[in-house]
Amino acid sequence: MDVANSPALAAAVTAVTAATAATVSGDRHPNPLSSAVAAASDVATAHGSSSWLGLFARLVFWILQFVSTVLYYAIKLATISVPTLLYTLFSTSLTVTMNATTL
Repeated sequence: MDVANSPALAAAVTAVTAATAATVSGDRHPNPLSSAVAAASDVATAHGSSSWLGLFARLVFWILQFVSTVLYYAIKLATISVPTLLYTLFSTSLTVTMNATTL
């Protein structure tokens, strides 16, 4: 992703410029640092982590999510779906009724 042309970076620059302009013009914002931190947080969120540690952490979280999803569906199948199917199959009456005229 091109960092220099990203919309999040443009928003951060605009927020910092507005905070600086408000400070210079005398319309002091109660806390210009909070708007700059919020803008920097938006940029960090938009770009994510690009380090090896961030990549490894995302990989670990993906593996944990995948394993938990597989376990959920396996346990659901083993405890709900299969017993329901077996109960329905074995509780079905397979008797044949015939009356005297059919014979």
